[in-house]
Amino acid sequence: MLRKMLSCLSIILVCSTTLLFSQNLQKIHPLSDPLYRQVTHLYLLSSKALPSTSGPYSQDELLSMLERIDYEMLKTQHERDLYNHISDELSLPVKGDATFSYSLHLDLNTELYAHTNTTDFISERDWAYGFDKRKPLARLSFETWPLDYFYSYFELTLMNNFGDLENKGRSLPSEQPNSLYGRSKLGTNIIMIPPNAVETIDLNFPYRSFVSFGSHNWSAQIGRDKLSWGTGKSGNLMISNNMPYQQFGRFTTYHDTFKYTLVSSFFTHPIINEYDGDDTIGANNQDLLGDGIKMFLAHRVEFRLPGDRIGLAVSEAMMYQSVTGSIDLRFLNPVGFYHNNYIRGNSNSLLAFELDYTPIRGFNVYAQMAIDEITFAEVAAPAANAKPDAFAYLAGIQGVAGVGKGLFTFSLEGIYADPFMYLREPFHRETGQFGVGYDVIVRVLSNSMENLRYFQGYPHGGDLMALDLRLGYETIKKGRMQLGAFFMAHGIIDADSLWALYT
Repeated sequence: MLRKMLSCLSIILVCSTTLLFSQNLQKIHPLSDPLYRQVTHLYLLSSKALPSTSGPYSQDELLSMLERIDYEMLKTQHERDLYNHISDELSLPVKGDATFSYSLHLDLNTELYAHTNTTDFISERDWAYGFDKRKPLARLSFETWPLDYFYSYFELTLMNNFGDLENKGRSLPSEQPNSLYGRSKLGTNIIMIPPNAVETIDLNFPYRSFVSFGSHNWSAQIGRDKLSWGTGKSGNLMISNNMPYQQFGRFTTYHDTFKYTLVSSFFTHPIINEYDGDDTIGANNQDLLGDGIKMFLAHRVEFRLPGDRIGLAVSEAMMYQSVTGSIDLRFLNPVGFYHNNYIRGNSNSLLAFELDYTPIRGFNVYAQMAIDEITFAEVAAPAANAKPDAFAYLAGIQGVAGVGKGLFTFSLEGIYADPFMYLREPFHRETGQFGVGYDVIVRVLSNSMENLRYFQGYPHGGDLMALDLRLGYETIKKGRMQLGAFFMAHGIIDADSLWALYT
């Protein structure tokens, strides 16, 4: 008996030691990492459907994507060089020993901005290279691999903030006049160089700060980072990469033909905008009570059909809201159907379908459809008290081809969204009830405390038709050029508009 126990303990010890010193692949790559774009290029050049369209990815997931590519089937030197580059990037060593590793990195960037018309174009909306794309003057990042299954990331940034914002708390960030975007013909990202000043130094860091843990074929992440779900170039209908950050918990499991993701992101309740000026207790409105909860809960399944040329994804989300801050745990089902909870007073459900197809080498077609509100078993519009339908559509083509010593890329994308997409009823002062919309608040310090409003879905919301065109050329490790044009016709419905029944 003793011999059997010793044998079992020996097996457990050997297994534990093997796990302890196995490779830690839980690093989460930011959405801005060129690896996302490069893996997509490699898949298209291999005549495959797009890789997973829900990010961010862990290092283990990126390696799993790379393993699906048969190196022997790559036809050109471009493809083999791209494969080798991705493999090298995913194999970079870190400092430390077998039990603890770390990485300390400092990035320095300088940028120059030129703008000729300082009369008509003085908002961030007029800049294709806005706040979310501008690089900080300095970024200090600290990564740790404290245990075999754990990873952490924290960064400090030195940069200019969102600028002087007017119409506080009411307008979209892209519509607010800003001293850093267009009031001067020349500008830089260097702090305290006019028009930058001491008061425009950004104090909203960290923009990325989280812990992650997992193993082969699964990953979990908790903290502050960016999210994106979908194939869109200008944005996505369910989750776009358009906010400064999101604070969320995320779980994902990924395999060759299937991927499941669950995410929950938390925002400021819109009650913060209903305080009067007399309610301000302290400086910069920081002492206003942040009562209430607004929570985005979504799950997503992705499939790769036999032949590996077609990808399908179905996503469902629920924006849950409670002025008292309570959460009804009955509805927090990771595999439920949120539309059938019938709690319209507390939530707004959104359903999205996605498809992409690679018919020939280097060419891909993709589409998305989202349903926010649909007249089903209810009074149909335009009858009195009927609810307005709210649909959105996105479709495009993209391609990549080897030209010279680099890759030529192109994409053309069209978007249509109904007027009341992402919106719900306004605040009702008599009942104290808030409508649940997909417009969310991110609180930032920019001279004063500001409540910036974003759409969780498509960055420009609903009531629009848009066209996005991009042409690019890039070489591995050397550089990338891109020419883009974005055209949009937007109606009168925006984030400040009131969702209303027909009358």
